[in-house]
Amino acid sequence: MTLAVNSCIGRRGLLIAGAAAVGIGSLAFVKTSSRRNADVVVIGGGAAGLAAAVSAAESGASVILLEKQAELGGNTRISGGFFAAVDPSRQRRQHIDDSKELFLKQILESGGGRSSPILAKKLVDGAGEAIVWLEGLGMRFQDDVIEIYGAHWPRCHKPVMPAGEGYIYTLSAAAGKLGVDIRTGAKAERLEHDPAGGWIVAVRTKDGFESIRSRRAVVLASGGFGANRSMIKTFAPQLSGLTTDNTPGSTGEMLLEAKRHGGCLVDMNFIQCLPGCPPGRSHRVVLHSDVSRFIFVDKRGKRFVREDERRDVLRDAVLALPEGYAYCIVDNDGLKSYNVVMQKNTVIGVETGDAWRGNTIEDLARAMGLPEKALRETVDRYNASVSNGRDEFGKSPTELTHPLVKPPFWACFAGMTIHYTMGGIRINEKAEVITAQNQPISGLYAAGESTGGVHGINRMGANGINDAIVFGRMAGQEAAKCGLA
Repeated sequence: MTLAVNSCIGRRGLLIAGAAAVGIGSLAFVKTSSRRNADVVVIGGGAAGLAAAVSAAESGASVILLEKQAELGGNTRISGGFFAAVDPSRQRRQHIDDSKELFLKQILESGGGRSSPILAKKLVDGAGEAIVWLEGLGMRFQDDVIEIYGAHWPRCHKPVMPAGEGYIYTLSAAAGKLGVDIRTGAKAERLEHDPAGGWIVAVRTKDGFESIRSRRAVVLASGGFGANRSMIKTFAPQLSGLTTDNTPGSTGEMLLEAKRHGGCLVDMNFIQCLPGCPPGRSHRVVLHSDVSRFIFVDKRGKRFVREDERRDVLRDAVLALPEGYAYCIVDNDGLKSYNVVMQKNTVIGVETGDAWRGNTIEDLARAMGLPEKALRETVDRYNASVSNGRDEFGKSPTELTHPLVKPPFWACFAGMTIHYTMGGIRINEKAEVITAQNQPISGLYAAGESTGGVHGINRMGANGINDAIVFGRMAGQEAAKCGLA
């Protein structure tokens, strides 16, 4: 299989630099050994895999975790880091009314009738518990919750550490304390049933192949296929020319291995895109995280859609523009509200031609090559809508809170880039891989972006990491007791 060549690169390196700048340092714990078997083998070292490994170890199982890239983290590490959960304590302080019933209703509506109600409810019920679990392991979140791009409600928890670094740091530290055997640069390539029970995983390392045996179960948490150009072309050919913001490891081989053993793949044509690099660009700048802070404009300097729409609607609106891309605009207060990595990436983007800065709106328009008068009128109309609480495109009054008034002003490209593959391995309420006939495959579990059926046609914002943690925990707990009854 081939990797996508149109990748939005640069942010990963900036994340590492940004982490060092705020004193995070390197990953908390990475351990390797020559052991060839364990009770549970976890494939994938992002949030889902680490949560599964920690939970399995907490349940008393010995665990080997395999990560094919040179470092842990996967897409989690370079994500925005937001985590959606109903949180009465934080939300009450902000006078936010929320409930699990509302959260579930929104997931099912966003999924266009294709989400599994059972799995969606598991996600909603488990998200709050997962926040408490993470905080118990040392994870720190900011006091306030917000509504991010495509989230539809202010319940998005923002980590203190930038992006997704905090999850990987916290979970790898917990895994180390529990004795999880973590192996990076270890690519799982094939699964086979072990005649003696359990599974055998064929693993490629720099030294060649080796076989790792799981006595009880394997957890597939290797992510989706957002960096696999061939699979994108196969399942969603209309998106095959887009760039991707996925790490190079998101190539989907384990989905095909699950299918080879009878697992059912669902919703493979449902692929989420976020604002990012247009084709031909390679440095991604992110100014769209908080929907109360930015506006979309087109090449003519006009808004064309409400910024708090569903992600699939926003994707299609941008791709329908004559140019196939748009722009995000924030003021300086908006930029400063984002983490240090996003700010640094924006400044670098001004140098690379992927972002722009202007002391006035007119200056910004000239830098971008947009009509000055049109952009000024657009910003003035938006600021007026913030003042009166009524937006001509229907943006929610709860998100009309920040006018664009504080110079300097910033903008970046908002093309559409492959972000998340909603389709994948079908699982049941125990995170077991199941066949097309709804029968579980003994000793095989899956979690995170490897799975399908949770989000339907559209994943709500901040519902990626919570999915990974909730189902990763579940898969780890179930895998640890597999075959013991």
